[in-house]
Amino acid sequence: MSNPNRPNLPDRIIWLERAVLVGDCVSQMLYGILFLVFAQIIYTLAIRPRQSGPRKWPLIAYTILLFVLCSVYNCMNLNSLRLMFVDNRMKPGGPTAYALSEYGKPITVIPNACAIVGDWLAAGFLLYRCMVIFHMKFYIVAVPILMYLGSVATGCLVLYRSSRPGAHLWTKTTVDFGVPYFSLSVALNVLITMMISIRLLMFRHSLRKALGPQAMSVPYASIAAMLIESSALYAGISLIFIGGYGAKSVVSNMFLPNMVMAQFLAPMLIILRVAQRRAWDSKTATTAPMTALNFNKASPGAHRHAHTHTDYTEDQNEKFDSLPNVQLKFKQSDGSYGDSTTQFTNSTRTQA
Repeated sequence: MSNPNRPNLPDRIIWLERAVLVGDCVSQMLYGILFLVFAQIIYTLAIRPRQSGPRKWPLIAYTILLFVLCSVYNCMNLNSLRLMFVDNRMKPGGPTAYALSEYGKPITVIPNACAIVGDWLAAGFLLYRCMVIFHMKFYIVAVPILMYLGSVATGCLVLYRSSRPGAHLWTKTTVDFGVPYFSLSVALNVLITMMISIRLLMFRHSLRKALGPQAMSVPYASIAAMLIESSALYAGISLIFIGGYGAKSVVSNMFLPNMVMAQFLAPMLIILRVAQRRAWDSKTATTAPMTALNFNKASPGAHRHAHTHTDYTEDQNEKFDSLPNVQLKFKQSDGSYGDSTTQFTNSTRTQA
């Protein structure tokens, strides 16, 4: 049954407008998540820095910059949506015709610029994380660095071409540069995702050999760590977008705002792990993880003794040889926790 109130527009335009509306609505949920992550980062790094060590002002400034760019993009994008579907819905050709006619004006150019600059900042941060995980070995990350520079160059061209009079993101002159730009961005994120995931899987395998089942409690070895550190969310959404953009499908309009939100969210999730001291740093692979153990205490006045119910075999002691000092936490009778440093060797386990 036909809808008598349906606009007299081609089916493709109707589906395009549906995709734009749905994509922007879903992106607001991602923005809400991003806002909560931003608040947690600022609280941990700036307001209550004791848990995360000294205040990390570069990370705080970087986080604020990302949030400001994302907020400007989101607010101006919502304003464009209002102008499209409310204030100018009777324009000949419908809301889409109005949006395309305004593409070269500041109301569209500014959020596009925020998205592209945000992509550079996010990709640069992920590239830095990759370098940290590989101990700053530039020869390993040479290809991602070159891809990043290519992404910056093509991003400038896309922004320039799409802001020309009569042009937009889907005109041929823009698509000629847009496909290489988005392809480089997606390829860079997929490559970094693979490199970081492989590195973390190797570290997880080493921990399993050294610590056995206890390795699963180490924050660097969890599946969540792999997904967050490698920015798999952004890479996945980007792949869907580039497929639709290259095929000139309306699907790209649905995933474009979500890709922008994901590119801002990905580095913030990593920064949150840094703030919580759970992110990989340059010393992670060469130091043992800290382990929390509960020890019983005979009486309030008694000396502290660490008792375990496991007999260590020679093979297990050899594994402990590769571990440096491990910080142990023991529970006292009053409910508080004390700290001690234990060094494992073949013949002795000394406690300081």
